[in-house]
Amino acid sequence: MYVERKWQVNREKIEHARACPGLLLSLKESVGRTIEAVLPLIVPGKPPFIILLFNGGTFFIASDTGDVQPPELLSAIEAVRASRESFFPEFYQKLDSLSSEDREMQRLARLENILGAIRNNAPQIPELIDSVKILLSEMETGTAAPVCPPPEKSGTA
Repeated sequence: MYVERKWQVNREKIEHARACPGLLLSLKESVGRTIEAVLPLIVPGKPPFIILLFNGGTFFIASDTGDVQPPELLSAIEAVRASRESFFPEFYQKLDSLSSEDREMQRLARLENILGAIRNNAPQIPELIDSVKILLSEMETGTAAPVCPPPEKSGTA
């Protein structure tokens, strides 16, 4: 349930970002506009991007490939926020709301996945239930170790 909702909210967030009112989709749209600033955008593992800031709150994301994926788009929108939010406050308010909901759905989806893993594995690993009970007890008393202990070895040497 939460996993599906997380994907839905993430899609909504990306669609909203793609519809950013200040985002120019091609350099042709910048004809007649004045460049205010040029910002580098570094996304780890990706080629560098350049953000061209134009008058009127508009901007263009330039890359070697011409292909701007959602992570780069969201990074660019955040990078220009300080200078563009005053032009499009409703856009940024909705983006913040969707981002917050996305983070919450991710948290709940993780919970759902963990509980599902316990339910699905308990029949094959009977000691799992007792181990989870011990872990919860340790966590409540503050004595839980940060990692799982190594599995006990059988009596053979």
